[in-house]
Amino acid sequence: MKTLLLLSAMVACLSLQAQNQFQNEASGTLAFYSDRIMQLADAVPADKYSWSPEEGVRTFGEVLAHVVSANYFFAMKMGAVIPETVDMMGIEKNLKTKEQLKTALQDSYKVVIDVVKNSSKADLEEKVEFPFPGEFTSMSAALIAVSHSSEHMGQLIAYCRTNGITPPWSVTDEGGQD
Repeated sequence: MKTLLLLSAMVACLSLQAQNQFQNEASGTLAFYSDRIMQLADAVPADKYSWSPEEGVRTFGEVLAHVVSANYFFAMKMGAVIPETVDMMGIEKNLKTKEQLKTALQDSYKVVIDVVKNSSKADLEEKVEFPFPGEFTSMSAALIAVSHSSEHMGQLIAYCRTNGITPPWSVTDEGGQD
């Protein structure tokens, strides 16, 4: 009897864990990218935030502002309430300083990570509209948020390396690079 009870409890725990597996993995991946992007934001000197590889391409700071804007956009698509202090239409033109951008990044990642983590299976199945063709759900919004962060982390790494800045996680104890 004890064995049957223990087995039932284990199955129930595994079932509960599996129910939120997508939410946990997607929010965990977003947290990973958030950490890496914040490390890059810290590593780049404030005077390099206005650097871009060429005319007509976003600067380092503009890429960060774009990530902030996108995080809030995807979070809204998933049903998050965006703080009243956030001017969605002005994010990319109003955030200029290193400190403003870092604070906004942290705030936007908190919102998108929280909405992904706390979404139910039914929430994730809800249809959402994007300004491009296709049929999407809230789960799509979470997946796009993850891939968007990955894409721009890679872009920011390239910007850093072009400017002689090694991503902090790539520096070995001996001062070299991985």
